[in-house]
Amino acid sequence: MPAAVSFEKVSKRFHVRGRQLSIRDETVRALRGLVSRREPGGRYVDALQDVTLEVAEGESFALIGANGAGKTTALKLASRITYPTSGRVRVRGRVGALIEVGHGMHPELTGRENVDLYGRILGLSKRDVRRRFDQIVEFADIGPALEQPVKQFSSGMQLRLGFALASHLDPDVLLVDEAIAVGDAGFQYRCVERISDLVREGRTLVFVSHNMSAIEALCDRAVLLRDGSVAHDGNAREVIHEYLRGVEAELLEEDASRSSSRAAGVQIVRATLHDGSGVQVDDVHSGGPLTVRLHVRADSPLRRPIFEVGLADGRIGPLVLASMLIDGASPEVVTGEGHVDCTFHDLPLMPRVYELWAGIRGEVGYGDIVDWKRLRLFRVTGEVEHAGLAAVSETRTNAPVRLPYEWSFHLDDESSGAQRSSNS
Repeated sequence: MPAAVSFEKVSKRFHVRGRQLSIRDETVRALRGLVSRREPGGRYVDALQDVTLEVAEGESFALIGANGAGKTTALKLASRITYPTSGRVRVRGRVGALIEVGHGMHPELTGRENVDLYGRILGLSKRDVRRRFDQIVEFADIGPALEQPVKQFSSGMQLRLGFALASHLDPDVLLVDEAIAVGDAGFQYRCVERISDLVREGRTLVFVSHNMSAIEALCDRAVLLRDGSVAHDGNAREVIHEYLRGVEAELLEEDASRSSSRAAGVQIVRATLHDGSGVQVDDVHSGGPLTVRLHVRADSPLRRPIFEVGLADGRIGPLVLASMLIDGASPEVVTGEGHVDCTFHDLPLMPRVYELWAGIRGEVGYGDIVDWKRLRLFRVTGEVEHAGLAAVSETRTNAPVRLPYEWSFHLDDESSGAQRSSNS
């Protein structure tokens, strides 16, 4: 099958100046350039480095990676917004692109006029554009604003019209960047549905997004870009798994230097994790036991301290909280050096990186001794064996607490009977 998009040893370098120059300075620089062949000042940034890849016709393809990895630059090269410093980019067929909010639209023209302009730029006749006009307007759903200049649109309205244009004018290749994230939840859902329809029709999709669930559901193949180079190329689910594992590893590496938590007279020296055999670990398995050990030093006797341990996933508030203020398990006195263990016998957390929080309160009525604070990160391991459309990304990014559950199906067709599906 021929390639719809082809990158052959493509590199893209941008020149970054240290400061914004005035018109006079720009003029002086230009005149000097006429008599000197010295390289312009400033520095260079390599957005892409020797990238080679092909996207087959009709393939649903994703580019993923951290901010600054080169994803949007690759789309701009494919849409001819910019050109490579070296190498060759080939694209077969009509391209519909939504790379930036407002991309492809003239700000001084009305929404209606931009529909005509965009279609003519793509090579469609006026009759072809008019035949699709009602579909475009209905999908964009911007009401009377259609008769206003685009420069008066909000970013959300520009996005609606831009995506409607790019996706309804028969593109052979659809290039979509993270721009759809600007829209409201309802419009994002409609965008994903429209992209799904185009993929089923056999159009080529090149999709850039930080929404791993959308990528996993829409795309068959993905490439992971890292610092402008191809780090991994393969099945979308495998590449997403590799990307999320890398994100987790970076978080854990950054967390390695976290300091202890100390207050007057008492200190949580460090926090360690232990498995069911008491062995110190950094990773724990989902569904298994976990012991959180707080290593404590008290300079003077501390009467009936209240220890608290929380497990969180980065959002406000803990997912799991163990507090002596609730269960009443406070020791009579703590002095010198020692440790306090809190054991969770069945850890109901999905695989990903979590935060460990802890604090110490004084005897009832005395307030906090050591402030509630994040002490470290840790990883819950486990492989995703389910085969749903977004099993990997949903498991690793959403609904962190795992509870056993079961579906049951009661169908109208008596011959099929009731069906059950469990997840435990």
